Amino acid sequence: MKLFGFNKKSKEDKFRLPENDRLWVEENFNWLIQVLGYPHPKSEQILLAETYFPITFRAAQVEVENILRDLCYLLEIEESKIEFEIHEDLRDIYGMPLTIVGKTMETELEQVEENYKIHIANNLRKHPKRLIYNLIYECVKIRLLENKVEFDSGEDTSMFIYLAGIYFGFGVILTQNLTESGSSNDGAWETNWRFTSQIPDETMSYGLAFFSKLTEFEPSNWKDDLPKERKTLVEKAIDFLNENPDSTFNKGEFLAKRLFGIAHMQYKGFNIEEAISTLEKSLLFTKDELLKSDIYNNLGYYSLRLGEYEKSIPYFQEAIKRDPDYGYPNDNLGYALIQLGKLEEGKTWIEKAQLTETNDIAYSLRNLALYHQAKGEMELAGENFQKAFSATEGSVDLLEFHFAEFLFNQGKTQEALNYLKQAVEKGEPEAIKKMKELGKA
Repeated sequence: MKLFGFNKKSKEDKFRLPENDRLWVEENFNWLIQVLGYPHPKSEQILLAETYFPITFRAAQVEVENILRDLCYLLEIEESKIEFEIHEDLRDIYGMPLTIVGKTMETELEQVEENYKIHIANNLRKHPKRLIYNLIYECVKIRLLENKVEFDSGEDTSMFIYLAGIYFGFGVILTQNLTESGSSNDGAWETNWRFTSQIPDETMSYGLAFFSKLTEFEPSNWKDDLPKERKTLVEKAIDFLNENPDSTFNKGEFLAKRLFGIAHMQYKGFNIEEAISTLEKSLLFTKDELLKSDIYNNLGYYSLRLGEYEKSIPYFQEAIKRDPDYGYPNDNLGYALIQLGKLEEGKTWIEKAQLTETNDIAYSLRNLALYHQAKGEMELAGENFQKAFSATEGSVDLLEFHFAEFLFNQGKTQEALNYLKQAVEKGEPEAIKKMKELGKA
């Protein structure tokens, strides 16, 4: 998701953040939590001090080797996996009349098989804070790579690294270095530089506030280390979150969503009984009615895939009760009723599904084909099957399987077998069972 916000200083008392930016922060924090887990309770933000960088600060001067050793300890990265190389550039040529406009980064990470190499501009060593900041940025990337977290998303990549930096505790240091300018004069030439990060101030502040609420850590211990305007933004963001709490802060809700996702993966692997058991657990942790609607719909659908049509009906009814305009349970209820021979009642629910915004037309057309087939209206059944194939942009469960059954009933055995094979290739248990019955497995 692209960020559409921009750096601005609001004079209003309330925190202002574009909706896309807010959702981006929340969705990516949720993703990091899903992959890496919740940060430790009472986790604090790391400050640029000897407490956190003992090797770096006890040395006579700031050295790359010492910074990397401290960062490897803080991020739990193997020191032996990282090496670095210093590169000279135009800034190192004496008297070069050059005004330097800062790049996004003055370091670059290279992955060499299972190890990493950080390329560093030599001039960066003259700016210790910027050097530490850049190395934090690169080491956060290394930690993500070590945990197999995908972060290369094009335009948003740099901003995601900042957010991950907050998650790992480096938000204050990164925020302190979102902008920097300076100059040097040797008596003959003046060199100027300016750096501005890609992430908006408001978005970074919201990320810090989100971390603070997530870990229940009192931000007073680090807020004073922020530039004045950014400190104000963080305080406003915390007030905003207090007034508009996100479900991420409720670990029960997060666990329910995670179990819901696990159940879906189990279902995709056709471990349907396990998926049902996982979904039943998720109901214990959530009070979110819309999530309950999703859970009940999937419980019904998974039961339906086991051929337990009677059992699936109460689940679909519970889903519809919580969200009447949810297309899938309406459609699924219609399918279950048709399979039980309650044709007209089933058709009514399919028609209701078609009036909702969340309906998948390909599934409705497949179900209508089954309705007409059950009534002996083969021409209409065939037309609806063909419409279902045309309407789908992806894969529709059991479409090839049911169409194969339709073709078998029409005496078109070879064509039916071709579609049945397609259903088998999708791994559908119903198709595999049918193929075995035909002695074709």
